[in-house]
Amino acid sequence: MSAWEEPDERVRPVGFGGDWRGTKPSFNDPMSWSFPIFRVAGISVRLHVFFLVFVLAMIARAAAAGGGGAFGLAPTLLGLGALFGVILLHEFGHCAACRAVGGRADEVLLWPLGGLASCEPPARPRAHLWTALGGPLVNIAIMAVLTPLIGLRTGHWFGVAIPDPFDLGEMFQRVDPGLGTGGGIFGGALSEPFGGWLEILVLLTNAIAWLLLVFNLLPMFPLDGGRILQAVLWRRRGYARSMRTACRSGLVGALILCIAALASDSTMLLAIALFGGIVCYTTVRQIDQERDLLGFEADPAELAAFEEELAAEREPEPKPARQAARATKPAPDADAEIDAILDKIARSGIGSLTASEREVLARETARKRDGGAGGAKGDRGV
Repeated sequence: MSAWEEPDERVRPVGFGGDWRGTKPSFNDPMSWSFPIFRVAGISVRLHVFFLVFVLAMIARAAAAGGGGAFGLAPTLLGLGALFGVILLHEFGHCAACRAVGGRADEVLLWPLGGLASCEPPARPRAHLWTALGGPLVNIAIMAVLTPLIGLRTGHWFGVAIPDPFDLGEMFQRVDPGLGTGGGIFGGALSEPFGGWLEILVLLTNAIAWLLLVFNLLPMFPLDGGRILQAVLWRRRGYARSMRTACRSGLVGALILCIAALASDSTMLLAIALFGGIVCYTTVRQIDQERDLLGFEADPAELAAFEEELAAEREPEPKPARQAARATKPAPDADAEIDAILDKIARSGIGSLTASEREVLARETARKRDGGAGGAKGDRGV
């Protein structure tokens, strides 16, 4: 048995560990301000209103600037198209990986900071690790084709084929033939419009794939880097501790990124740092509040054990066993209430429970423990 196949890795209900479910927009949240644009392979692609505003603002700015150049209307439209395509393929990578490990993925949301794939992998470390890796692997596949092509044809690697996130000036010179040495991105004449614009599209697609990969691999939850770190630590340190470690690592990374943003006068880096830091902080606070309110760590294994034990209690038993169990077995109404609570956790996360629902769940936990019911080992936190 491999290290990844220990007993605690058995399949559990989807929607827990790694908080993938928590990224899905809620109708009570501004994140739900989106509309469907098309559907592919059972995956609904939705466009957030803010993303649409961002696109229109970029087009308006390019049109107002007038003329050509790197920030002209045509390069801007190509850049937005490349951004849309790379983000969409990245999120499809998450969805494909999630389905490959036995999970469910049925929606992708495109918003100003990228994309959010509604993935529900089985609640085990390896499934979450592969789901998190699915997106970056798509970026790597794009770069594996385009980066060597650009580097070999131009002779410029770092700064052009491999963009410098802190200085994109050399790359933008290639987007605007008038600023460069002439002759187009790959050294050919731009007398043929299709050839010139196709070269620009290739360059922008490669650059966006690189920049999004670097951004997503930052160790900030819920970015891919934070999810990968949490999934790797989950097996050894338990769910709650791995989440705390990933989020605290993200806080350190956000601080470093904030300093770098101020030093380089980069508004975009500063926004990323603030976004990552806020999400990491609120996630740690949520885990701590759940522990304080429930009296135990909200662990996927323990919640899954509730469902298994309740299902077992409903199976027909021999008459003596039924009589012996009556004293401790909850009433049908109590069963229904617990089922509803577990379903709510699976749909909206444990943070959505009311005070009375938390009390019921904590009471049922105590009953299971006092009754000696066997369950899966909990990934206890600190």
